[in-house]
Amino acid sequence: MVLSFLVCLRYMSYYDYPLPTYVEYPIIIIQDVILLLFVLHYSGKMKHALSYTVMFVAGWYLMTLQKWIIDLAMNMSTLVSTASKYAQLKYLWQTRDSGQVSALTWGIAVYTCATRIFTTLMTTNDIAVLVRFIVMLALNLWVIATILHYRKTAKKTD
Repeated sequence: MVLSFLVCLRYMSYYDYPLPTYVEYPIIIIQDVILLLFVLHYSGKMKHALSYTVMFVAGWYLMTLQKWIIDLAMNMSTLVSTASKYAQLKYLWQTRDSGQVSALTWGIAVYTCATRIFTTLMTTNDIAVLVRFIVMLALNLWVIATILHYRKTAKKTD
C-alpha cells in the first residue's frame, strides 16, 4: 500500500493539485515507513532499508520523466490498492470469521473515499483520481458488508 500512496502523492504534486486534496498522503507514508523500519529491525533485515530507500528515490524521479509514466503509475496504483482489498475479502471468505477485522476502521475508509470523491469533483475533477476513489469506496463497502455478514454474535449463557 505504501507504493500506492507514494504514487498518488507524486501524481497529485506533479499536477500541482491543491495541498488539501492530498495532505494525508505524506502523513500515511511516514507512518508506513516507520512501521516498515520496525518490521525490518525486528526481523533482522535492517540492511534492506538502504535498497528500499534507493528504489524509492529512483522511482520518485523516474515516474515524472514523461507524463504517460506518471499517468500509468497512477492507474497501476489503483490496481494495487484493488488487489489489497481483494486479499482482505478473500481472507474473510476463506475463514468465514471477521473477528480480527474492525468494521470501524473500514467505515473510516469508506468515509474517507466518499469525502475524497466530493473533494475531487469540487477541485480537480481528475478522472483517474475519481475512478480510484469510486473503486476504493465500492470495495471498502464490500469489505464492511462481508465483515458484518461473518460477525459472530455472542451467545448468552445462563
